[in-house]
Amino acid sequence: MSEFSDFDETSDEDNIGVVLEKKTKKRKVTGRLRDVAKKLRVQGHEAGGDCRCKSKCFDVIPLAARDNIIKNFNLLETTNEQNSYLCGLISLIPVQRRRPKQDQANAFLKDVTCKYRVRCIIDDKVSEFPVCRKAFTAIHGITKRKVEYLINSLKLTGQSPKDQRGKHLNGSHKHSEEVLNLMKAHIDSFNGRGAHYSTKDTSKKYLPEDLSIKKMHKLFKEKYDMKVSYESYQSVFNNNFNISFGYPRTDTCSFCDENNIKLECMRMELKEIKDCEQKAEAETRIREMEIQLKLHLKKAEKFYQIKAKARKLSKKSAGYTAVCMDFGKNLCVPNITSNNAYYKRQLSVFCFNIHNLGENNSYFYLYPESEGRKGSANVCDLLLHFVNTHLSQQVEHLHIFADSCGGQNKNINVIRFLHYLIHTRKRFKSIQVTYTIRGHSYLECDKQMGLINSKFGAELPCDWADHFREARQNPRPFVVEELDHTFWHEWSKFLALLYKKKLTVPTRPIKELKITEDAERLLYYRHNYAGPWYNAVITLPQRKRFCVESTALPTASYKGKLPIPNEKYSDIIDLTKFCQKKEAVKYFMELPHSDLQKKKRN
Repeated sequence: MSEFSDFDETSDEDNIGVVLEKKTKKRKVTGRLRDVAKKLRVQGHEAGGDCRCKSKCFDVIPLAARDNIIKNFNLLETTNEQNSYLCGLISLIPVQRRRPKQDQANAFLKDVTCKYRVRCIIDDKVSEFPVCRKAFTAIHGITKRKVEYLINSLKLTGQSPKDQRGKHLNGSHKHSEEVLNLMKAHIDSFNGRGAHYSTKDTSKKYLPEDLSIKKMHKLFKEKYDMKVSYESYQSVFNNNFNISFGYPRTDTCSFCDENNIKLECMRMELKEIKDCEQKAEAETRIREMEIQLKLHLKKAEKFYQIKAKARKLSKKSAGYTAVCMDFGKNLCVPNITSNNAYYKRQLSVFCFNIHNLGENNSYFYLYPESEGRKGSANVCDLLLHFVNTHLSQQVEHLHIFADSCGGQNKNINVIRFLHYLIHTRKRFKSIQVTYTIRGHSYLECDKQMGLINSKFGAELPCDWADHFREARQNPRPFVVEELDHTFWHEWSKFLALLYKKKLTVPTRPIKELKITEDAERLLYYRHNYAGPWYNAVITLPQRKRFCVESTALPTASYKGKLPIPNEKYSDIIDLTKFCQKKEAVKYFMELPHSDLQKKKRN
């Protein structure tokens, strides 16, 4: 006898119904898809058709106004907000007259009379129009049952109903507060780090990149041996914590790292000390180190405050401009995905970024290592091109923010060049340079370089230039300048004719320097951001200076392209077989190298 022999006399449709009842219920969709579905249900209302009543509600209210009503209604993000809005448009008044067709004992008598209205803006004025119930439901894209639900709540409580879905306490699968607290304590037990590149205090933590929510959930089940679904653990993780995976800590501050490690060790030793005198001495040392670390962080914070004020002033005043400048990470060509690239040296492409804080414009200068270097003289040429090409002639005061790299930004050549711009070229009235605290040198240049995909498949330097131009669209694309060896000049020898051989003060402790047109021979500097200004003479006396014209430029730095080492050249040639562009192979084959230079000399 078959399993369904008792139903042999029933119809096929009945049999199908029985089979469907025996199927298990599908598991609910969880995660982002479920959240999107909820949002669509709340904010996906569509207007209905014409009510066709005697009052002609749809003729009274223009189509544009009706579209605006449904649009604004869908912008309300929660059901409670929509209920409050709809209840504000429904009025309950006592029944004025009853005309029952049956006896009062058998007739269904209404408790109240409901009146509906819609509110819209016409000709920049708020107007309200009385409408029928059918028009009210059609304009807002709701059902008759929804309106009845709102009316019943108004009659019972006088307030709009509150959505209680998901808030009941009788769920059989709902986790208790004890389990939820265990999940929170477990997530909080992981040792995370704060963001290194952050200008403001933030509660966000970063866990190791090899960790994930799935691994944390597995560890939780192993530790507590209880049935908790991954979705529940993920929900607690996302809703109660601000955590990401992967340590964003590159170029961290050595002073902070060293002192934090020392403090941690000293605190551990303090717990083991029993002698009162030794314990007091250890506490004193810990307190002194904490004060030094706090002072160090305060100095870093002061730099960002100075930069923020400079940005505001740069936006307000046409005669004042603040910029950040820095060399970015070296890029490589050919930048290919082959494993051989890990074992071969590639041609480096240098990029120098100048970011205008007031206008939010970024200017990138790109050139391969065969066309130039990354020294102080190169920085002078790049600054001169920016001033002449991209800076308005109205700017009289320039404020530069840069890191304290001695070989590029903070050296005698750059200081001489800035003085030269004011007193020889007569381009500015004053220039001020503010250097960052080492390890806390986050500038807008770092943010712009973060938009560049270092894995981009560039086979030629010009491919990187095209990628930079497409990397940002808002507020404006990057301005990219491609340079060659003819761009550079010999600034070191040129400036030595006008200035002293050495500065009378060391440059390393300087945190800010200032050059003004009033003091022709002086350089103003200070060793912290709020300390007194000192001065030093940097120019030769007038009688010993070499006379130069204001528009004169030094001699060219290079007569041709710069040779690269033979070993590197061989590695690059080996990688050309993976290049798809024929012009890339030709470009690398023509690169100058040491052997080629020797042959030319011979």
